[in-house]
Amino acid sequence: MTRRIRLVAMVALLGLAMPAGGCGLSADGEPQVIAAQDLPADLLDPNPPTSTTLLDPGATAAVTVFLVVREGDTTRLTPVEREVGDPTSPGERIRALLAPPSTQEQEEGLISSIPSDTVLLDTSRADPGGDELIVNLSGALFDVQGKELANAFAQIVWTVTEIPGVRQVRFKVDGQAQRAINDEGVEQPGAVTRSDYGSLAPAP
Repeated sequence: MTRRIRLVAMVALLGLAMPAGGCGLSADGEPQVIAAQDLPADLLDPNPPTSTTLLDPGATAAVTVFLVVREGDTTRLTPVEREVGDPTSPGERIRALLAPPSTQEQEEGLISSIPSDTVLLDTSRADPGGDELIVNLSGALFDVQGKELANAFAQIVWTVTEIPGVRQVRFKVDGQAQRAINDEGVEQPGAVTRSDYGSLAPAP
């Protein structure tokens, strides 16, 4: 064979091999039906894994929020459970906290220092993947002052730091940066943490 004849023969053989090589097209370029026995086994599995199945939209989960209890001259936070749709959502946790104490909670002497008409406007992370959360509330938060306001900040800080990865909290009121006060009533220049409300820590 001459070199030219050998080249033509090789091209012809490649052309014949292409459809059988898994491209799924015939020589005329039209798609062909692939027989079931030729499909990968995982495409035919009648029982695919369910690990990525979405949760029931109506399902809820119990999360911890913090209310206030007074015993004599002592005021402290106390954990209670509330139901939310997404336990990883700071917004859902805060809205659960803002709900008025239930009848049972009131009978147990639990109250909230957060004014009842306070509204959560939004939450955001200071940095993607960071441990600092920004909480933006309505101005009704300042319907209380002094110790009650410190208690309100403490309730929010302790509640959102229940979320894995959240350790520090900054506040906004109606979209404007707002310094939180600690348990001694002192304005803090930066983010606050649970340690700023140590005297209000729940009973061990």
